[in-house]
Amino acid sequence: MKKLLAIALSSSMMLGIAGCMKKAEVPSKKDVLAAAADEYDMEFTLDSKDISDDEKDAEWTLISEDGTLQVTVTWNYKNPDEFEFDDEEIDVPVETTEETSSEETTTSEETTTTSEETTASDPDNTTAGGETKSVAAAGTYVNFDEMNFYVNGKKYTLGVTTLQQMIDDGVPFEDEVIENAQNNLSANHASSGLQIPMGDYYYATITVINYSDSGMKMCDCEVNSVMLYTRENETSIVTFDFPLDLTMQDLEANAGLPEDGPRHYEDEDSDYYSDTYEYTKKSTMYANRLRYEFTFTRGSLYSIWMTWMP
Repeated sequence: MKKLLAIALSSSMMLGIAGCMKKAEVPSKKDVLAAAADEYDMEFTLDSKDISDDEKDAEWTLISEDGTLQVTVTWNYKNPDEFEFDDEEIDVPVETTEETSSEETTTSEETTTTSEETTASDPDNTTAGGETKSVAAAGTYVNFDEMNFYVNGKKYTLGVTTLQQMIDDGVPFEDEVIENAQNNLSANHASSGLQIPMGDYYYATITVINYSDSGMKMCDCEVNSVMLYTRENETSIVTFDFPLDLTMQDLEANAGLPEDGPRHYEDEDSDYYSDTYEYTKKSTMYANRLRYEFTFTRGSLYSIWMTWMP
C-alpha cells in the first residue's frame, strides 16, 4: 500500500533547504534508512538507488534486515521534507548480509522446474544464444516461459542462467560482486541486489536464488530477477524483449491489461503521477509469483522489474 509521510530530515539538510533559497539536496543514504526504520519500526539495508540526472527525483529500494520486507522509497525536490513509501512482503527470505563461508556445497539432487503453458508465449519467436532481438513480435513482451534479458547483446534467461555464466562472459559487475561470488547462499534464500554499473548513479540490478535444500555457492545459483531504471538520452547495455521506449499503449496492445488492471498514483502536491502494470503467474514452490512489472511516470517508462520463481 502506498502512503505519503512527512519526514523530518537531518538538521543540516533542512538548513540547506531553508537558507538562501538553495536547491533541495537529495537525501543521504543515512536519512533514507532512518526514515524507513522510523516508519516500519525495523532496520533496513540498501538494495539499490536511482537518482535522476537533475537530482530532482530519487528512488531507493530497501530490504529489511530479517529479509521479509522490501520497501521502495521515493523523493521529489518539490517536497524535499517528504518521502513516499511502497512496501511488499517477501515470502522467500532475502540474504541481506554476505556469509563468510566459502566452502563448496552441492545439492543432494538436481531440481527441475516446470512451466505452465501461457497464452503469451510464442516458441517461434525466440533467438539463438547470444543474438539480440530488438523488438519482440506481437504477444511476447510478457513471456513467463522464457524471461529473457540481454547484456551487450548476449541473451540470459531468468531461472536458467547462473551468476557464474554472466561472470565468465565478462558482464561488468561491481568488484564486490566478483569478490563475493564464492560465498555461500543459504537454502531457500535469494541474494541481495548485484549491480551492473552503466554510468553515474545508473545501473541494472540482478538477484540470484538458491531454492535447494542446502547451501550453495552464490555463483552457482540461477539469476531470478533483473531490475532496470530507464534513463532518457542514456544508452543501456541491458535490454529486453521489448523496447526501452515502450509506451503504455504499446504494452497494452501486446500483452493486454494485467488481471487487476494498472495501478495509478497521483501526488496531490506536484505534477508527479505513475502507472504500474504488474503481470504475474503462480509459482510452483513459493507464495511469491513470477512477475513482469512495468512502471511509467508521467507517461514514460521509468522502470522494469522481472522476477522468476520455481
